[in-house]
Amino acid sequence: MSALLSETVARRFHLPPDAIYLKSHSVGCQPRTAEALLRDRLLAPWRETGEAWPHWLEAIDAWRAALAGLIGVEARDLCPATNVSAGLSRYLSALGQATGRRTILLAPSAFPTIGYVADGLAAAGWQTRYLPADADVRDPASWTEMLDDEVALLIAMHVSSNSGALTDIAAVAAAAKAAGARCIADCAQSVGVVPVTPAVWGVDAVLGTSVKWLCGGPGAAWLWVAPHDRTALDPTERGWWSHENPFAMDIHDFRYAPDARRWWGGTPDVAPFVLSAAGIAEIADIGVDAIRAHNRALQAMLRAALEAQTPHWRWPTGDIGGTLCIDTGADQPRVADALDRHSLRADFRNTTLRLSFHAYSGVADVEMTAAALA
Repeated sequence: MSALLSETVARRFHLPPDAIYLKSHSVGCQPRTAEALLRDRLLAPWRETGEAWPHWLEAIDAWRAALAGLIGVEARDLCPATNVSAGLSRYLSALGQATGRRTILLAPSAFPTIGYVADGLAAAGWQTRYLPADADVRDPASWTEMLDDEVALLIAMHVSSNSGALTDIAAVAAAAKAAGARCIADCAQSVGVVPVTPAVWGVDAVLGTSVKWLCGGPGAAWLWVAPHDRTALDPTERGWWSHENPFAMDIHDFRYAPDARRWWGGTPDVAPFVLSAAGIAEIADIGVDAIRAHNRALQAMLRAALEAQTPHWRWPTGDIGGTLCIDTGADQPRVADALDRHSLRADFRNTTLRLSFHAYSGVADVEMTAAALA
């Protein structure tokens, strides 16, 4: 029980009334500080100064500094993006000029947008290669077997959205490097509940979003590019903020920015990143390690209450992230009905029930979930 966070933590977030919220893998709950921060950093400068860009750009810099501190990287290597697809597209736009290889390797369990972006490059000569459907994405050997001198890039999910499987990204990145390929970690389902440490992993890039465990709302995704590629990759998707000096205003003279701004493209959004900064501040203050321990303790409590009663359900094995994914099989309609009747906010991928306990979840949530599903 010592791993559990204080119940006062939940008061720092707006929680849906008359419901138990277990969908942080989809959208994290809004921090109570978000509204005031949006007012102070976006609306007030706009109202009081009219042309508020100096204040708005300071807000973007504050967001970069906050995220950099959370994941242990340099702020200058972070690129804000509208969503994960946009961040990946910008990265891939640079990769073709850096290597003659033209194969992208990923797992069929990757979030579909990753496959859509990769497959969309077929007209440019790229091909997508998938691990076998039954491959264990957590086992570096599964990836090593599929690597050869044609693979330019390996994209691995840190935590699978379908199964919750937690991948050893450092080992997968090492396998990619040994084969002469780059490695991207998709951390959309992990950042905020599982430690994300790009510099320790040795990956070449990381994709993430603020809308889930970071409790930062939509529209604030991001791309981190490793320092060794800071000036080695030149994205073809670019805009005036990709320029070394965006205010040079010479249409005939483009020079890439010497840091991740080269991936920024056009004018950055502001409001999503102000809201994201509010979420990051809360997660950083509570502590990712503390959230992870709390999450694991609540997962263990639910398993202890239900696993023996549901031998026909497929419970996860091995390391998992913050989402408990349980294949309920033929019981899916009954389980879905029970969730609805007891106002439990969870969801399904086919017959797999997905439950996420965040910092604002508590023992009472586990007890009511167990009672509803028993």
